[in-house]
Amino acid sequence: MMQPCPNTLEKEPNNEKWKWIGWAGACFVVAGYYLNAHMHTSSWLAWIVGNSLVAAYSWHKAAYPTVVMSLVILIMNIYGLLRWL
Repeated sequence: MMQPCPNTLEKEPNNEKWKWIGWAGACFVVAGYYLNAHMHTSSWLAWIVGNSLVAAYSWHKAAYPTVVMSLVILIMNIYGLLRWL
């Protein structure tokens, strides 16, 4: 019986890193909502970092509609920050 090549059984080496990037992005976005609710200017920075990470994670996962959405929201975050300053 033929055996699969050993490297086909291993997980993607960077998968763990990308999983953490996705979770970090989600945490920054949630932190942005919290900071915004308390009227902190830093909410915009949290959203900018969070949406950038979510866009990168979504690009890696080939979830292109989410990439577009994250980039549009990122542009709105930058606009919002500039308006608040």
